[in-house]
Amino acid sequence: MAPTTRTITAATTGRAVRRAGWLPVVVLAVAATAGCSAGTASTGAASPTSAAPSPSAPAPSPTPTPAPTAEPAACGQEAAASGIAALPAPAGLEGIPWDAANADYSGYDPCAALSWSLVTLEYATVSSPTAVLLFHDGSYLGTATSEAYGFTPTVERTADDAIAVTYRFLQGSESNAEASGRATATLTWNAATSSVDLTGDLPPTN
Repeated sequence: MAPTTRTITAATTGRAVRRAGWLPVVVLAVAATAGCSAGTASTGAASPTSAAPSPSAPAPSPTPTPAPTAEPAACGQEAAASGIAALPAPAGLEGIPWDAANADYSGYDPCAALSWSLVTLEYATVSSPTAVLLFHDGSYLGTATSEAYGFTPTVERTADDAIAVTYRFLQGSESNAEASGRATATLTWNAATSSVDLTGDLPPTN
């Protein structure tokens, strides 16, 4: 497989402590003064006084409950809805709709320069075509390739603005369960051109 390079154009754009010495005279004087502070002469033993009630602590303010945020999957489904609806059916499978309700939106990230979702056909088998949908900052760009290849690829993030897509394909007389062929393409968001660059390999076409 010859390396592939192409560009996918976006559809949207200390505290000091002082030690006090013992001052018994001062302490006694203070005590005597304190005994007269109520304005009544003290005779004999001092009557016990009730401590002033402590001010009640203010009731804690209720913690505001944050507004619920939408799950990434739900956001991805909404962002991709129109794109999936406009996807053409694979050759030879006209009339079979794409299964938007069961699409994989786990790769969608509205904050990433490049994220993805996967969608296959309704009633799909293991070898049914799968489209890789691309997003920039949550906005739908288009598909990774013009052709949707058979078998569900593995997609992993390699950077905020790049993902690696590993496609599977049949070699020789292999059955669908075997499918040992692998082709890996890297997709990178190009901020200078507001598009996606594709490098690497794609599955062979029949």
